Formats: sequence, C-alpha cells, structure tokens
Amino acid sequence: MLSETIINQHKISSLVNNSAIEYSCSSAFPLVIKNDLKSRTQDEVVHQESVEEKRLLQALGESEQRYALTTQVVNDGLWSWDLSCDQVDYSPRWKSMVGCQEWEINNSPVEWLVRVHPANIEKLKQNLVDCWQEKITQFAMEYSLLHKDGQYRSMYCKCMVMTNAQGEVSHLIGSQADTTDRKDLKDQLNYDAIRDKLTNLPNCQFFISKLKELSQLKQNPDYYFGVLYLDLDQFKNVNYSFGYLVGDRLLIEIVERLKSCLGTQDLLARLGGDEFAILLVSSAPADYPSQVASRIQQEFSEPIKIAEHSILISTSIGIDASFSLNSCSGENNLDLIESLKNAEIAMNQAKINGQACNRRFESWSYLQALEKSKSEDNLRKAIEQQQFELHYQPIVRLEDHQLVGFEALIRWHHPERGLVLPGDFIPLAEDTGLINPIGWWVLRSACLQMVQWHQEYPAAESIFISVNITGRQLSQPYGGDIIAQIMTETGLNPHCLKLEITESEIIENIDLVSLTIEKLKNLGVQLSMDDFGTGYSSLSYLQYLPVDTLKIDRSFIQNMEKDCHQLELVKTIIKLAEVFDLDLIAEGIESEAQSNQLMEFKCKYGQGYLFSKPVTNAIAATLLE
Repeated sequence: MLSETIINQHKISSLVNNSAIEYSCSSAFPLVIKNDLKSRTQDEVVHQESVEEKRLLQALGESEQRYALTTQVVNDGLWSWDLSCDQVDYSPRWKSMVGCQEWEINNSPVEWLVRVHPANIEKLKQNLVDCWQEKITQFAMEYSLLHKDGQYRSMYCKCMVMTNAQGEVSHLIGSQADTTDRKDLKDQLNYDAIRDKLTNLPNCQFFISKLKELSQLKQNPDYYFGVLYLDLDQFKNVNYSFGYLVGDRLLIEIVERLKSCLGTQDLLARLGGDEFAILLVSSAPADYPSQVASRIQQEFSEPIKIAEHSILISTSIGIDASFSLNSCSGENNLDLIESLKNAEIAMNQAKINGQACNRRFESWSYLQALEKSKSEDNLRKAIEQQQFELHYQPIVRLEDHQLVGFEALIRWHHPERGLVLPGDFIPLAEDTGLINPIGWWVLRSACLQMVQWHQEYPAAESIFISVNITGRQLSQPYGGDIIAQIMTETGLNPHCLKLEITESEIIENIDLVSLTIEKLKNLGVQLSMDDFGTGYSSLSYLQYLPVDTLKIDRSFIQNMEKDCHQLELVKTIIKLAEVFDLDLIAEGIESEAQSNQLMEFKCKYGQGYLFSKPVTNAIAATLLE
C-alpha cells in the first residue's frame, strides 16, 4: 500500500472512531439539539454510520485514483520506503527513468541501490541511515544511476522522514529528477567558458588558472617550466587584404603548426586576437623553451596555403627562461603568472627589434618596460590634469629682425621632474597614441593665444602662429574637419596658421594626408614642411604637394660654416624654394655669421637663439609690444 494510502486510511479511521459521524449529523440536522440526537433509535444510528462509512470509502477510492494520476503527470520519479517490511514502492515514472517497464522492477530496495554509481553509493546509504535513525529529517543529493542501456544518468534525489502515531520513523518518502540534460548543458557551458571557439584551444582564463594551479604545487626539481608569448606580426593586414574568413582559416592552420612543434605535455592557449601563450614542461634543465621557439620560427618560414592564397606570416616570441617549481614557489616569490608577464615583456622587445624573431626575458628590459608603463601613466595624468603649457619662439625677417610669427612649442610641467622638453615625452606619446589628444590641445591653445594677441595688439594682425602637427593627426579620417572646427571655435584667421609636418611623415602617409591637406588649403591654412633635407624622396613630392614653406633643419645651419658639403646643401635647399616659389625659414640660427650667410643666399626668415629662445606667453607679448 502506498504511503499516501496509509496516511489516508489512518485519517479515515480517526474520523470514523471519533467525531466525524457526530459532525456529519449536526451538519445534516442543524435544528436538532443534542438531546434529540441521543433519543434516536439504535437503527437510525447504525444506518447513519453505514452511510458515512460508504462516503468515506468512496472518498478514499477517489484519493487513491488522484494519487495514481498524479504519479503519471508528475515528471519526477516518486518512491516510498516502508521500513516495517523493508519494501520500496517505486512509481512508474521512477522505473522508466532507468529504462525499465513496471513489471521489470520489484519492491526490493536492492533494485535502487544496486544501480547507484559506486562513487555515490556510500553517501546515499549514509543519508538514508541518518534519516532512519532520526539524525536528520530530510536530505537532497545528486548521484548517478545506471540506465538499462548501460549508461549512467545524473539524478537529483530528495527524501523526507514520515513518522507513525507513536512518533517513530515508519517511512522514507521522496522523489527523483533526471538532471542529465541540465548537467550536460552545464558541463558544455563550463567547457565553452574556458575554450576559444575558433581554435578550440584553452583560452586566457583557463591558461592563467592552470598557471596558478601549477604554482601551488610542491617543490619538484625534476620538472622544468618555461613560458612562450607569441604575437603574429602584422596579422591585421591579412584581415584587411583577404577578409576575416581567410584570417580565421589562417589562424586554425597556424594552431596546427604550433601544435606540431610541441610535446604532449606542453599547453598551448589562445590569449585573444593574434596572441598565443605556451607553457612548456621538460624533465631536463636544457634550454627547451629556446629550442621550441626556434622550431616555431622555422615552421613559420614557409607560406601557408589558404584557398587560392599563399600567405607568409611571421611571429615575434618572448621567452621566459626555464625554471623548476622550487624556484617559483619558494622564498623569491616568483610564480608562473609572473613568468607569463616576463615573456610578454620579452615579446614586446622582439617586436621593437624588428619582429619575426624571439627574445629571452632579461631584468633590464623588465625595468625598462616598467619605467615606460609608469611614464605612460604619468603622461595620461598630464593630459587629464592639463600639466602642459606652450612656449613661443619668434620667427623673424633676417634683414631687419622684424617679428613675423611664432612657433608654438609644448612643455610639460612634471610634478617631480619639473619642466620637461618635448624630446623627452613626444616619442612616448607617439608610441602610445597619446599624441593625438596632445596635438589637438596644442593646436587649440596656440590658436586661442594668437586670437588674444591679435585683439590686444591690432598692429600685429599679420603675425602668424606655426604649430607642429603629426602625420597621425592628419591621416585621421576626420583630421581636416577637426582642424576646421578648431578654427571656427577659436575665431583665428586661417591665413595666420601654419601647420608644420616633417617630410617623412608626409611620405609615409601620403594617400591619407593628401585628403586632409586638400581640405586645409580650401580653408586657407598654410602648410610648412619641417626639417627639410633630413628625410628622403622629398623632391618628387614638392611638385604637387601644396606646401607654402620649407624649414631648413638646424643640423645644416650649425655645420655650414665648417663643412663645405653642408653649405652646398643649404644653397641647394634655398634654390629649390626659389624654384617652387616657397617661403624659407632657417632653424637654429645662433650667430650673426650664420644669419649673414643665409641672407647672402637669399634666405628671408629664420629663428634661433640669436634672436630668442622659446619663451612664455607673457614674455612673447612684450615682443609684440
């Protein structure tokens, strides 16, 4: 008999033996008082009891029917263990969960326990015993149950204790849900979370967790570890040239080549994009990491065939020297995570050295990278906190030293180092991309200052401001629009602005720069080619680039008195300016002799310490007076 039936019978018996009949009669004849009820004949009482028993039996039958239907509707498998006879009543759903028909499983507890996976059986038994001995009143646990097809299914079991009238445990009742699909989905999600979808390699998250795990192992000098950090050189050009589909197929082929260079104990992971990391494991202290790096470089020396394309790709590799676990878990506090960082630093050094090579980590490069990172952080703070200011160097007409313009030069008021010249931070700004916000700040500030001077000194309205601008700024898609917006916002006459750009930057970005220059010329902004003569191939570009001014580099001016070759170069540049009808400004003039020599060659304008060093805006204003 099922537990619910037993409970119902118990309740029915109580009802019959107590006040159920009396209540029923009182409900049927509410106007009859107790004395009238006692005066009824014995036959009436017997008849009433018979009717009441039939009604309760009918209710019991309906209850059993509802229970039977419930066990069919509920998706969980139900079970009831009668401890008095050691029999378990399994619902049809429970039996179907293990692939059996109803007649294939009897009421023995063995039918259940023998199917539980050995890894779970002891815990299940202990929970059942604890319930039986009233140590606990319920429990829930997951276990694996053997299916008829020979496979184990994941189950979630719940159990509750039922006591009899004496308060003793008489039954254990519970349910069982098949969670195999949910567990498989969870396992798949967990797997996907640690795998790269494209290459199916471990991802960065898994790789780092594995490094942390290995770093916690006990010291074992018999195993040596090394870390490689790989970056594919110019891989973005593959996506641009052939499309992302070819790029993805190339990555998959690259992974296969990398695997062919590794041992079975090595771990390859994709950190993201075109970066990979390899954890190398060796049983000998030989230079295994360097050997693997060399094999990889050799493997990448051959082009990779993707569809009709033959693509040659190279890689830069950073190597952290092999070490045993006793050196990464001891007093020196090193670990494999630190080794990964070291390898990345070495990879960046390999990039600087020309790419397509490998480099071992060295402490000095680490300190250099640390210093660069610190400097970059300081530079970002300088932009946020506006620690920059502009100094202005006068540009004069050589024949009478008449002021014709200023060159705006940036200075950094470093909170610790004091005044920092551009040569000490502009290269870093260019490497990190911070040159763009710095460059636009310089242009806006210089234009605002020039407008203010024009308003304060109307006689100086013809004075121009010369501002250095980088090829990166000019090659931005909306570089010309940004400059036009600055001109509009500041109100500076475009004819009073000269933008200086070096010839090498014009040549390297000629296609993109040309579009921006065309917009600037339409605005009326002048263009000056700075450091002319120090680059290459400039003459061919002078024919069609709308340059207004050439600036002779200071290196030629300083040496022209001592070096006849330098003197001839200066003459040639001045002649070129004359041929192309360009203004000419000589930089770095420090003596009257240099100034006189340049005037003799018909150079009209110059700047240098002979006239004035770069000065603050307050001092520059006195020159305008």
